[in-house]
Amino acid sequence: MSPMLDRFYRLSAHLTALLNINPAEAVKQAREINLDLDTDERFNLMGLRAAILVDGGTLTQQQDAIEEGLALFRELHGLFPTADVTYNLANGLVAATSLPPRDENWLNHQESSREHRAEARRCFWRVAQDVDADPTLRTQAWTNLANQFSSSYRLGEAHDGWLAALEIDPENGVAASSAARSLLWLYERGGCSELTRVEAIMLAKIADRHRDRVIQYAGAQAAEQIAAFASEMGDPPPRSPHQDPFVSWVEHERLTLAPVVELIDPTIGKLDWLMLPGILERESGAGGMPPPVFAMFNMLKSDFILARDLLWRAIDEDAWPATGRFGDTLDYATYGPDASALILAHRTALDLLDKIAVTANHYFDLGQSPDKVYFGKLWRGKPDKTTGAHPLAENVEKVIRGGASALYGLVELAEDYDSSAGILRSQKDLRNAGTHRFVVLHDIGDPAHSRQAPEIEHHRREPFTQEVLRALRVARSAIQMLALSISQHEQGLAQRTGGLVGSLLIPDHDWIRGRDDRS
Repeated sequence: MSPMLDRFYRLSAHLTALLNINPAEAVKQAREINLDLDTDERFNLMGLRAAILVDGGTLTQQQDAIEEGLALFRELHGLFPTADVTYNLANGLVAATSLPPRDENWLNHQESSREHRAEARRCFWRVAQDVDADPTLRTQAWTNLANQFSSSYRLGEAHDGWLAALEIDPENGVAASSAARSLLWLYERGGCSELTRVEAIMLAKIADRHRDRVIQYAGAQAAEQIAAFASEMGDPPPRSPHQDPFVSWVEHERLTLAPVVELIDPTIGKLDWLMLPGILERESGAGGMPPPVFAMFNMLKSDFILARDLLWRAIDEDAWPATGRFGDTLDYATYGPDASALILAHRTALDLLDKIAVTANHYFDLGQSPDKVYFGKLWRGKPDKTTGAHPLAENVEKVIRGGASALYGLVELAEDYDSSAGILRSQKDLRNAGTHRFVVLHDIGDPAHSRQAPEIEHHRREPFTQEVLRALRVARSAIQMLALSISQHEQGLAQRTGGLVGSLLIPDHDWIRGRDDRS
């Protein structure tokens, strides 16, 4: 080893050890590192100084140290946008924003830290998607991205992220513990099946079995907390595998419309049993008819179920009648109803986002004309001409401050989807191509070798199928957030409404139609 690297590793080990026993002194010594060097040693020392300043500043609540470390990471990222630097930049951004408070200042914190948090999500997302990055880095990026989702009530996306982290590293106890806590929080709210708690137990046990990995990713203190949490849980009961391959596929891909992202309970009889709560009637003279929001929500579920079914059927090319005759384009493209079903499933899933916005606009009385509501535009007012700030629309802010915190998850999801730099913008662009132009799928070869035209986008079929799965999960999470925000709003209305509050019992649709198979 060269003398330069030997000096660096000794200094790194010293400061890391000091960070655990005297973080204030570690920050002080990190600031004394000489960066006035012309060699590559300067960049190594910049990274070390930045990491100690961010971590030590977090431990000692020195915001200036965190900001100083963040500036160094930004400089490094501009020079070397590698996965590890990108990951460290994201962690620096998260440290600079601090944890959101659990009081009436929560929304103020989310809004004031909005840009930092969006940049952190982009950085974590970039690392998580980088298949060439170190798996240890990718699993931690997924975990931290999921934590960011969770802090904004994007609970379905958070659970997807934690499970993605566990796919990369099945021993990632930090991800397992976070997922378990989130499921238990929802379970304790009520309305979930018993399998929500069962899955939480299974995840907690994963965390407890792999304490060494927890220490590696989050430190000894976190490992102790996770061990205490897991010890409170019993052992999960055994489960038999599903006999229906479709049900197994839906569970594996996390595509049920249930109150949470959970395992499938065959005793319930329905895969998609997420329902709206009782709605306090706002209109007089309704004649006992359920409010229109129920019809809207039913159609959201219907469209989602159709999109999921299209994907399931499209996976099997032989499931469709071969009635069409096609001229071959000599580029291994696939034509036929199975290919079109894949593209339609993607478009249908993302079209749900605009319909979710229409439903929210109607239910929360946000004041927009129904024919001018778009998912990416509903939630914020016009930018301030002086500052350029883009504040929440007045009615949206009022609803969130009134207790419907989960609505903020839709606000943030819309920004990730609609912003040109958003982590989900590629989904919107792909949806627009499938709607207004042509998407052609190829099962062999490189689509770049096809004859090109601006009207056509060429994609590999398997990666496109993964994009459809991702779009369905985004739509599923958005529907869950809508239902949770409505539930929160109704709870607030019941608490604020004086006197006797009546509710209308909404009968089951299958029972009304004579299709109920329950005894």
